[in-house]
Amino acid sequence: MPTNANIGILVPGSYEGPPPKMDEFARFFRSAEELGFESVWVTDRIFHRINILDPFTLLACAAASTSTIRLGTAVILFALRHPALVAKTAATLDYMSGGRLTLGISLGGRDEEFQSLGVDVSRRVGRFSEGLRIMRRLWEENEVTFHGRYYDLDAVTVRPGPAADRSIPIILGGRADTLLRRSARNADGWVAGSTGDSESFAQAWQTVKGHGEAAGKSPDSLESGKLIYIAAGPDEEKCKADLRASLHPYYGPGYDVGEHCALGSPDRCAAKIQPFIDAGAKTIMLGPCDTNVDQIQMIAEEVVPLLG
Repeated sequence: MPTNANIGILVPGSYEGPPPKMDEFARFFRSAEELGFESVWVTDRIFHRINILDPFTLLACAAASTSTIRLGTAVILFALRHPALVAKTAATLDYMSGGRLTLGISLGGRDEEFQSLGVDVSRRVGRFSEGLRIMRRLWEENEVTFHGRYYDLDAVTVRPGPAADRSIPIILGGRADTLLRRSARNADGWVAGSTGDSESFAQAWQTVKGHGEAAGKSPDSLESGKLIYIAAGPDEEKCKADLRASLHPYYGPGYDVGEHCALGSPDRCAAKIQPFIDAGAKTIMLGPCDTNVDQIQMIAEEVVPLLG
């Protein structure tokens, strides 16, 4: 896929009806790799009224079904989880997949998720910062001792570590100024969600790069990702209807698919995606409505070649 960005697939992991089973997802992952997509990405939600599949389980299926495609989370609700458990799960997945994981994390989550999981939402920033430090150390060191405000660890070790003794790349999701700074200073890049236009993306990315340069990092070393839901096809109204049926149960009826999504003919889809590549997105994560292999084949063969 000769474009100026890596083109990945956002795995359709939320369903108002029964989700697909393992064999259908395995076929989807194999097809994504065979079609030349650079990566597959999963999202995260713990509590919801609809069916939402666990992101790490989906990536384990992807790892077992493929051999080269990059695996990523976009993003994990990190502040709701103990960093040692995330470190263990991520390291195992990276080790078993041969070093293919990029871990996207965020402060996110809804108030009811924090409350139900016994996490004080007002302390999520501190938990996030401490957790990020702990996770890096658990991947890189043995017998880690850490005594912070939120976490206490005495001489603990997580093994196996990531593949080839590497540190798993971490990217942060969100738009707050403090998060953009952390994306460059404390992580390996940034990923934008499915809302927002290319101008706001460009401004945020410039901010991330500026913080990276201030920290002595080259912008070339930082990841920049953008999630875009997509429905490609000749019938634009059907594409809109498919996106609404897929996304409104998750986001609510106020989510404007016409404004935020790539839909319709390949030309129209490419015209929606290209401005984000021009704005600096290094990885585009295209989210189809379901695991229909014909749809990702159309994207690969008719939309991606139009991207420059």
